Amino acid sequence: MTVSTHHDDSPGLSGRLRDLLHHVFGNQKSPTVYPNAPGNSAKPVPTGLADDIDKLGFKDIDTLLIFLNSAVKGVNDDQQFLLEKMIQLLAKLPPASREGKKLTDGLINDLWDSLDHPPVASLGKGFSFREPDGSNNNIHLPSLGAANTPYARSTKPLVFQNPNPPDPATIFDTLMVRDPAKFRPHPNKISSMLFYLATIITHDIFQTSPRDFNINLTSSYLDLSPLYGRNHDEQMAVRTGKDGLLKPDTFSSKRVIGFPPGVGAFLIMFNRFHNYVVTQLAKINEGGRFKRPTTPDDTAGWETYDNSLFQTGRLITCGLYINIVLGDYVRTILNLNRANTTWNLDPRTKEGKSLLSKPTPEAVGNQVSVEFNLIYRWHCTISERDDKWTTNAMREALGGQDPATAKMEDVMRALGMFEKNIPDEPEKRTLAGLTRQSDGAFDDTELVKILQESIEDVAGAFGPNHVPACMRAIEILGIKQSRTWNVATLNEFRQFIGLTPHDSFYHMNPDPKICKILAQMYDSPDAVELYPGIMAEAAKPPFSPGSGLCPPYTTSRAILSDAVSLVRGDRFYTVDYTPRNITNWGFNEASTDKAVDWGHVIYKLFFRAFPNHFLPNSVYAHFPFVVPSENKLIFEGLGAANKYSWDPPKARAPIQFIRSHKAVLEVLSNQKDYKVTWGPAIKMLSGDPATSFALAGDEPANAASRHHVIAALTAPKQWRDEVRRFYEVTTRDLLRRHGAPVHGVGAGPRTHEVDVIRDVIGLAHARFMASLFSLPLKEEGKEEGAYGEHELYRSLVTIFAAIFWDSDVCNSLKLHQASKAAADKMSALIAEHVREMEAGTGFLGALGKLKDLITGNDVHANGNGVYTNGNGVYTNGNGVHTNGNGVHTNGNGVPHAAPSLRSFGDQLLQRMLSQDGRSIEETVSGTILPVVMAGTANQTQLLAQCLDYYLGVGEKHLPEMKRLAMLNTSEADEKLLKYTMEGCRIRGCVALYRAVVTDQAVDDTIPCIPNKDDPTFARPLSNPQVAESARTLKLSTGTRMLVDLTTASHDPAAFPDPDEVRLDRPLESYVHFGLGPHRCAGEPISQIALSSVMKVLLQLDGLRRAAGPRGEIRSYPASQWPGQAGRPPRDPAWSGLRTFTSADQSAFSPLATTMKINWEGRGDL
Repeated sequence: MTVSTHHDDSPGLSGRLRDLLHHVFGNQKSPTVYPNAPGNSAKPVPTGLADDIDKLGFKDIDTLLIFLNSAVKGVNDDQQFLLEKMIQLLAKLPPASREGKKLTDGLINDLWDSLDHPPVASLGKGFSFREPDGSNNNIHLPSLGAANTPYARSTKPLVFQNPNPPDPATIFDTLMVRDPAKFRPHPNKISSMLFYLATIITHDIFQTSPRDFNINLTSSYLDLSPLYGRNHDEQMAVRTGKDGLLKPDTFSSKRVIGFPPGVGAFLIMFNRFHNYVVTQLAKINEGGRFKRPTTPDDTAGWETYDNSLFQTGRLITCGLYINIVLGDYVRTILNLNRANTTWNLDPRTKEGKSLLSKPTPEAVGNQVSVEFNLIYRWHCTISERDDKWTTNAMREALGGQDPATAKMEDVMRALGMFEKNIPDEPEKRTLAGLTRQSDGAFDDTELVKILQESIEDVAGAFGPNHVPACMRAIEILGIKQSRTWNVATLNEFRQFIGLTPHDSFYHMNPDPKICKILAQMYDSPDAVELYPGIMAEAAKPPFSPGSGLCPPYTTSRAILSDAVSLVRGDRFYTVDYTPRNITNWGFNEASTDKAVDWGHVIYKLFFRAFPNHFLPNSVYAHFPFVVPSENKLIFEGLGAANKYSWDPPKARAPIQFIRSHKAVLEVLSNQKDYKVTWGPAIKMLSGDPATSFALAGDEPANAASRHHVIAALTAPKQWRDEVRRFYEVTTRDLLRRHGAPVHGVGAGPRTHEVDVIRDVIGLAHARFMASLFSLPLKEEGKEEGAYGEHELYRSLVTIFAAIFWDSDVCNSLKLHQASKAAADKMSALIAEHVREMEAGTGFLGALGKLKDLITGNDVHANGNGVYTNGNGVYTNGNGVHTNGNGVHTNGNGVPHAAPSLRSFGDQLLQRMLSQDGRSIEETVSGTILPVVMAGTANQTQLLAQCLDYYLGVGEKHLPEMKRLAMLNTSEADEKLLKYTMEGCRIRGCVALYRAVVTDQAVDDTIPCIPNKDDPTFARPLSNPQVAESARTLKLSTGTRMLVDLTTASHDPAAFPDPDEVRLDRPLESYVHFGLGPHRCAGEPISQIALSSVMKVLLQLDGLRRAAGPRGEIRSYPASQWPGQAGRPPRDPAWSGLRTFTSADQSAFSPLATTMKINWEGRGDL
């Protein structure tokens, strides 16, 4: 056959196409065509490769290569138009092209594989939440894995087994029983806490019916059924039926009562976490999904409200549970806790689809098997302490009989009676003899004591002859159960999970004694039963990382396979584990963070359950699965021992609020008896030199530092004009840069919108700090510079929060780590600039200054700051931008003078460097960096709340404020400053911590009370019974105080008509910048900064909130979670303090993060 070639093709094209198609499809011969073949119509004769090549061109080679690459990688870049090019290629080929059909088949296969067949998730109402019995996990097999269904079988038993196997009692007495004098501690010093979680996991998926050993009474999913119950009735018994809550400190499983108290205490932590979660869900109410009924008689509405909160809370709590299993439990099992790595075995990994592999199925459900029921019996790890506890508990149940010698029938009868005598109502049960308090919960300190002792308790090692004698009847029953199930042999099971069979007893366990016993009982390794064989196997040695649990060899491999199946097969942990299903906040709250504890996450459970007992960096809370003494050695090896506290948990005294203006002034003025608490955080961030910084302490050195900082900040006579000009120009620039036209209801042709907190107020303060201290910002569209504007703002807020807003014990360590990294970067950049500045003070620096004098230009230029000239034309490297002509103008076309903070900042740095006896590094760490850290977040917070007030309750003042803003006179600016300070006073929320160092008494009152007509709790009423509220607070040494400047700002004794805006109040009367020796050193600068930004915003025509929630600040009354729902607040009076959320509501924030405003026009900026 002659091959024809298209006249446009190069000589090599045919060969290239032929080679490529051969590679893709292989070199196959055309099938023989028989002219008289049966059929309804003549079959087309397939064309060959030569005809295909005749139709294709150069571009088709690229298309085939892209197709092949896409098939191998499993990713299609649709910007390359592969689909369209493939259609073009296929359209060129002859209708009967054999290769064309294969390409078409491949395309169809690729399109088919893009979707799940059948789908694994459903929008049906029955699939939204976990069913109490675990059904409906697999949407196509609803009963798969449900409670009260038969166990599965994993391994086919083919080996002939002895009809007369060894006596179970003999097996226990020879292969399993522990000699009390020969306890073997776990080789990796794993604590009993890990095995308490293992107990919860085991009873979560295995609960064999005593009436029918083939039936599993619980679900085959890790759904925390020991807490939530195995069916509807058990679940309702543990629920309050109100607000999604569980009954305090309860759990469903009666069996847990018979375990060492640490297991119950573990479950109680999950109970408390659940109640914390549903409380926050109701508070945030993301997207209005939890609709609280407005009338008490709306029974159906209240039931829906309760159930929506409960079920969502359960999904989140189970999310944390599974992350603890993977992030703490499995990491310890694999000894990853000893390595400086964040890698983990997480079965939820997202696998791509490709030509070479298909992703492992997920969300297909699960059914646990009898073999794994036997694998998870880890009684040999019971510690000496728990051995004694269990023996005593069983002896008491047996009426004094020794459980080691009691008959199995007596033990089973006694355990049955023990469970029968446990109250059916979970709230009536006790734990370890603890007494429930009036709120239904147990005492926190007593529960923490149980947990502390469990964390310090070394578990036992795996291996033969290490099961406590008290478990004799239980183990005999286990052997009998395995025989009724007719399970496969040990070697058959090993082969099933991909392991080599034991070819000798020595291979099973090299201990000659064990080998001899096994040989006497079973004759051959192939005859050894599964359960006795596992108990007789040698334990794996430690590997770091690799082997931390050190179980028997078979168990080591099996449990990892089971973990993958349990997690990846569960729809609620895979395809339906999304922020949309469990809320953004819930998803974030349950998630791990690789930057904290290498991905361990159990600390969240401890801190939410016991917020007042564990220090934020307590090793007891962060790493409870290894005893502290061993953790100390591990962390010393990792160089991280100093990051954690090794002190045992201890209850902290409750915080005492100080509310009245008089008491606030008294406390803040007394440095002798009430000390600031910011020193450790400032030292952590900035090093030892910072201990003498103004805010770090109350010693003479701190006072000297304050005077030095104030002198440095206010020395230049023109500083007020410099600051005012900078903020006004910067605010206009930010409005121009981030404002955008908006359309919709209520919007006009010139309506614009901006996020005033995120993109204006916050960035204005960040730019100020960058310009003042030469922090290099990235210009738009360029990579030069150390920070983007938002990045710098976030860094400044993070650092500030670590010092002044570190109130959430659960997120404290994460906050400290992030703030330390941000502070180190900032310190290095400032120090580098200071060294360059110092180097420029010689001949070259003097020459540059002489040039400026000769040319008459006031030039302040560098890569970091703002440059200006005498004409007011400027650009920047630090965040102040020009328009297209390089000139900022006001509405009349008059150029705005550019801010010249670079020289002001350098002079400030020089003054700070003048402190005697300090190196550049010491000055940067001890003075300059702390000043930077203290100057952005609080100003953003105050101005955001001030603006929020005037756009809401105080909007009647806007016309007059706008009039003043347009005057541009010093008198008008002074009045605007008063308006700004009043807005900050009325709506601002500020409080300061102090520590009591000597026993004291303070007379205090409650100046304001909640307004029942204000659902936001932001607008208080003056207390009409303020005299009756007088009390003397007895403050013992060590008491933590929260000095509430918000209530003091609403105290009529200091601020008559506290709810009204009055311009006759002296500027020095305001307290939101503090009082006494630690009053904000930068208050004058802050006042000008706040009023200047406010002035520019007021100049906007039609200034108003954006419509709907976008124009609102989402905030809630601040309160400390007390560890359990239903507990009365320690101080129920109005505090005025607020907590906020991030823009996506995935986390709480100490300051407002977003509020959109609208205005008309833009060209006048």
